[in-house]
Amino acid sequence: MKTLPVIIIGLMASVAIGISTARGQQSYSLEDLGVVKEMEYSEAAALNSFGSVVGTAYGGEYASCAFHYDYLQKFIHEEGATDSRAFGINSTSMIVGDAFRVGPMEPRSHATLWKDGIPMDLGVLKGQVYSRANGINAIGQVVGYSGLQRDSSESRAFVWSAQTGMIDIGTLGGAYAQAYAINDAGYITGASQTQGMGPMLTTHAFIYRLPTPPYPRFNRMVDLGALAGLSSYGMAINSYNHVVGYSTIATNDERVHAFLHDGTKMIDLGSLGGPGNRWGSDLSVALGVNKYDQVVGYTYLPVVGEMPIQQVAFLWSRASDGSGQMVNLNTLLYREGKDYLLFSATGINDRGEIAATAYYMPTGAVRAVLLTPTGPPRPPVPGR
Repeated sequence: MKTLPVIIIGLMASVAIGISTARGQQSYSLEDLGVVKEMEYSEAAALNSFGSVVGTAYGGEYASCAFHYDYLQKFIHEEGATDSRAFGINSTSMIVGDAFRVGPMEPRSHATLWKDGIPMDLGVLKGQVYSRANGINAIGQVVGYSGLQRDSSESRAFVWSAQTGMIDIGTLGGAYAQAYAINDAGYITGASQTQGMGPMLTTHAFIYRLPTPPYPRFNRMVDLGALAGLSSYGMAINSYNHVVGYSTIATNDERVHAFLHDGTKMIDLGSLGGPGNRWGSDLSVALGVNKYDQVVGYTYLPVVGEMPIQQVAFLWSRASDGSGQMVNLNTLLYREGKDYLLFSATGINDRGEIAATAYYMPTGAVRAVLLTPTGPPRPPVPGR
């Protein structure tokens, strides 16, 4: 996965972010999920259909701890030992991420599945050393990637199940691939190098269908292309097999925009920074999507005068005519939400609840938060 700039300088100083709720838009209440004991801050990664959230809490320079916020119990608790992270959760609150294993060899982090608080080491692909799990569906199929280094783009995508163990799902012709999400029908998305060398080598978002009898040949990886340029990355997939992520938008240009692939075409969701704006604010990344094609992620606001660049969470909603609009999520908060500044939204479920990470402006603390819709409007269901 390409490393993206996460620029949050100036978040505390900015006051002109339009906190009043945008006309005609859904408004949201905000719940601060707190932080695991002895940790300093928390970041949300994903949520399930019931509003339970997982992510990672951090304390100090290296310590990290996977956490699970139970929506029913209204309690955040440690899901694993220190040096663990959580990236995905399914409808039965099975959680996936990675954790450093304890053993006689050099410490290495492996993909991990937590069920009822009990961790299971999912191992690594043959010839690899590290692995991480990024997504899990309702029947317990897990996707992620495994490589010689932690979080390396030089890795191989895998799917794991209790019946098959960890399986390499291949590539689009290149050497490496990563899987980021899987839906309940077994469709997987991620990013893979394509066939080529040197300047012809590209990385593209893909969709992959797990083979199911009597259709064993339906296990090919399909290239979703790019908006323009050389790269695209699939980060989430909904129940209609629509994929969201980010893609370069021009040749020889590092800018990326969030996209929605609706099964037939890749749609550029734009950015709030606007084309041509200085300091690289014309950038956006999609990280979550629900069945209504509501998309969440992060983008940057236009640079005004000497103000520093500012990262904000966004919500993109699709209208009945197929068009869509990207909105700064901070403009849709009310009451207690006005004390927070959302800088990334990582997941949205079919109830419209959103997992995000925010600054609590009175203290500067970084917190995982849960946003809950307060009323209509409700988006239309997209066509298949």
